[in-house]
Amino acid sequence: MKKTFILFKTTLRRSLPILIIALLGGGLFCLIYNGMASLINQDYEGIPIGFYPHEETAVTADLRAYLQGELGMELTESADTEFLNTEMVERNIAAVVEVPKGFEAALLRGEGIPLEVSFLDDYENSAFVMSYLENYTAGLTTLALGAGGSAKTLERMMGGLGEAMMPVNTRKNDGDAQVAATQQNAFRQVLGFYLMFSFMLAFGLAGQLLEDRKKGLYMRMKATRLRTAQYLIGACAPSLLYAAALIAPFFVYMALAKQAIGLYLWQAVVLCLLYSLFVVAFAVLTSMYLNTRNALSAAIIGTATITCMLGGAYFPLESSPLFLQRLARATPQFWFVDAVYTLQSNPKANWLMNAGVIVLFALLFFILAGIRFVQGGKKKRASA
Repeated sequence: MKKTFILFKTTLRRSLPILIIALLGGGLFCLIYNGMASLINQDYEGIPIGFYPHEETAVTADLRAYLQGELGMELTESADTEFLNTEMVERNIAAVVEVPKGFEAALLRGEGIPLEVSFLDDYENSAFVMSYLENYTAGLTTLALGAGGSAKTLERMMGGLGEAMMPVNTRKNDGDAQVAATQQNAFRQVLGFYLMFSFMLAFGLAGQLLEDRKKGLYMRMKATRLRTAQYLIGACAPSLLYAAALIAPFFVYMALAKQAIGLYLWQAVVLCLLYSLFVVAFAVLTSMYLNTRNALSAAIIGTATITCMLGGAYFPLESSPLFLQRLARATPQFWFVDAVYTLQSNPKANWLMNAGVIVLFALLFFILAGIRFVQGGKKKRASA
């Protein structure tokens, strides 16, 4: 235990700059989260449209309430058609809806005048707007026929027209779902960055172990019959602390801001710590087998990039070919990401298998590194 503690203190003292980098990285994760959340929020905003009523009637007021209240659209109202057309050309609004003069009177006479709707090439929003305007107009025409030509009767009948329309589950109206979906997506994005950035800490550990080998400290420690477990614990424990420091500021921010991340925070903490264990094991393994910093850099960065992409850290695996989805199971990133998705769908779901697979990856690499460590010690004593 004493040898392990001495090795731990020595490694910790030599690698303090990595702690500063890790804490700065944790702060960067908070900024990334806020940036991702703001970008995703833009997808939930209502469709901006221009609205030009040529007359103010009960029908006009009801249509305005339907567009804003029921559909969650953002109305830019103006009597200046040139201004509205300019806004549409500059992509500030998606369409212009005009209520023609005599629209209500024509409805009461049973004649009907279509609403005037202008679009450019925003086909998705145009289809949405036209679908619900046609739905609204059809319902309004039916009410006008039942009103018997009376504007007051029509006004009374229009009271529940918007609610009688086909239900619209717009993201903007569902405020709670909007916030939750935004925060969950942003949270997954940050964890994806963590899966990649944590390998940078692995490079620092691997570089230190390689330097020990080159300076002879590595061989002198083995000559003292230092046990493999003692060496691995003493050398790796500081890196585990740094990996925790990398993600800790972000998790503290999540807890204080009470973000709706879709799973219990302790579950995410455990997954990150287990993944950090794998990263440290990978760093130890590469430092045992590779002999130059260039080789370490290529191995760590290359492995991190390929496995994170393959494991679904950046984009959903469903968009990948089937053989890549199967191959992804050979990476710890897949089991990490799969656990996050599963827990966000159901925080009480069973994710122990995912955690166990990540631990097995780490144990496998530690065992391979320990074998190399023991073999090197035997060769050293045999040559002596």
